Amino acid sequence: MAFQRWRRWAAGALAGLLLLFPAGPARAADSGDVITALAGLLGTAGMYSEYLSAVLDAGNNSLYQEQTALYDAQENGVSPNLPDQALVDEVMGQLATRGNYQLDIRSLPFRWRVNDNHEFNAACYPTNYISVNRGLVSGLDRDPDELAAVLAHEMTHGIRLHAAYNYARAAAQSFGIAFLGMATGAVRPDVAMILADYSVAKNVILPAEYEADEGGFYLASSAGFNPGGAAAAMARMRYLAEHPTDFDPRYGEEPYDHPDTDKREAKLAQMMTDYSGGHVEVRDRSEVWIDGSLLLKASCTSDAYDNTPENAYLIAGGAAKAFHDFDSLEGWAFRPGENGRVDCLDDTPAYRALKSAVSLNHADELLRVLVTNAYAREAQDGTRAQMTAAEAQRQVRWQEKQAKNAKASKKLVERIYHNADWYNDVFRPEMALAETERIYECDARAPQMAGIFAVRGRAFALLGDFPQAMTECARALAADDRNAYVYLNRAEVYRAQGLPDKALVDIQRARELDPKAPAAPKMGGDLADEMGETAEAEEFYRAYLKLVPEADDIPDAYLEKLAPKTWKKIQKARAEELKQRLEEAAKEKAAGGEKPAAGKADAAAAEKKDDAAEKPAETTAEKPSPAAPEKAPAAENTTAR
Repeated sequence: MAFQRWRRWAAGALAGLLLLFPAGPARAADSGDVITALAGLLGTAGMYSEYLSAVLDAGNNSLYQEQTALYDAQENGVSPNLPDQALVDEVMGQLATRGNYQLDIRSLPFRWRVNDNHEFNAACYPTNYISVNRGLVSGLDRDPDELAAVLAHEMTHGIRLHAAYNYARAAAQSFGIAFLGMATGAVRPDVAMILADYSVAKNVILPAEYEADEGGFYLASSAGFNPGGAAAAMARMRYLAEHPTDFDPRYGEEPYDHPDTDKREAKLAQMMTDYSGGHVEVRDRSEVWIDGSLLLKASCTSDAYDNTPENAYLIAGGAAKAFHDFDSLEGWAFRPGENGRVDCLDDTPAYRALKSAVSLNHADELLRVLVTNAYAREAQDGTRAQMTAAEAQRQVRWQEKQAKNAKASKKLVERIYHNADWYNDVFRPEMALAETERIYECDARAPQMAGIFAVRGRAFALLGDFPQAMTECARALAADDRNAYVYLNRAEVYRAQGLPDKALVDIQRARELDPKAPAAPKMGGDLADEMGETAEAEEFYRAYLKLVPEADDIPDAYLEKLAPKTWKKIQKARAEELKQRLEEAAKEKAAGGEKPAAGKADAAAAEKKDDAAEKPAETTAEKPSPAAPEKAPAAENTTAR
């Protein structure tokens, strides 16, 4: 969590306020009364509301999401380990497409990438961009079920909008407590800040972490991952925290803004038991029991450390998944196996640990008996009905959220359209399509549908599917043939197909419909320049500069002629930048050629023996940006850090 930022901000704010309200003599006061009075005096409720609104708005902006990704690459680097990225792509893809969840209408589709930071961590930013440290992937030994649990935890932070709500609460609460301590004179300012940090962690952050644990558990389980993966991941994190020198010293931190790992492990293990209808449990972090009878005891399978608890949870998780998914014994598909053994279930990855352990322990017949007896008891104790009711309750919550999304304001629906359009602008057509799909559930979608179809047409063109692109463009024109941006999007589709003449016709039509839209002459100039029609390009650019006099995004040759002042300004800025780079290079050389560490990843000090390639892997293609932001919105931390 970004408590250092809160501390700096609160300290500055308090310094100013204390000039108006000097601290009086220490006095006793009822904390509730004081906080209430403080809220009235300082307007902390208004501060919370304003901050919440700002973060929600920023989190629902696809351009900010792109900037967040660029910031992450700048601060943490991009992992060159292609297998790690492929694994995270696979796990996140399964969670995003098969998991049972409903995004808030004020948020964006998920994006993710593995960075080059070797710390055991991951983070979900307010823009639903998930940054996964390569240290997390390797720290979990690349186990898909454990990784899914952590990533589903991060997704839940995004689904529940934790970053926006928690930081708004944290701002108000941290401010209030610090002010209370300083104004009464009962607590030194530095101590007040520490108390504020602790209170924020306890009252704001910790509940969100438990909520993310619970939401992540059901999200990963619904996506087909092993329900024991969450407890297994927590067991590994617990070991890493207790034995940091066995792996990496950076794994050993367990900050106070997250619950104790052992408590989280126990809670997630109980959730797995409940998910099975109470049939399956792990005792002593090693024994797998079914309805009060011992099935088997897990064993250690690692040369590096004792991973018995992880194995126990994954074994039990396989049984829990089967009990949850199958409402009768037939679902387990018990059948004769090799060498007189009993086989069951199928080759779904979530069952592998169970089937392997049962075979290794010669417990196949015992499993069949215990499972048979368990289903026989269900008819008597109503276990199945309770399990079904719990599942139905979770479905109702998502349906309620979907219904709330359907009532989104016209402004929020319009934001979906703009987000989709912006995704195309930064060459993220798959994200554009994902965003457009969300508009179909909105009651107020009608005014935006022509634009949405046009955006989809451009997205399909960027993906190389030109027949579908033209189909979407036709739908756009059928919805509104007086919309200038519909023609501009179709112009882009023609341009991508190598049909510049048709593109220019659409550009001219767009100019007729909306003479004040700068995008049309800008696009016309770019296209004419590509065709070598310099006179026509100059005419387009002249019209563009008339609409946007300060524009500097046209080729230098035209800019120097049409806007010499702007061109000279750009040349001066470029010269200053070059001078600065040369000075930095000279300082580096004078210091012995040592380069400063890039960002906060400290990757240079980490081992890179698991690198599979020199080039970084991307979930989707990155588009270069002229400038990355100096700061990005704070992210929700992972279960580990």
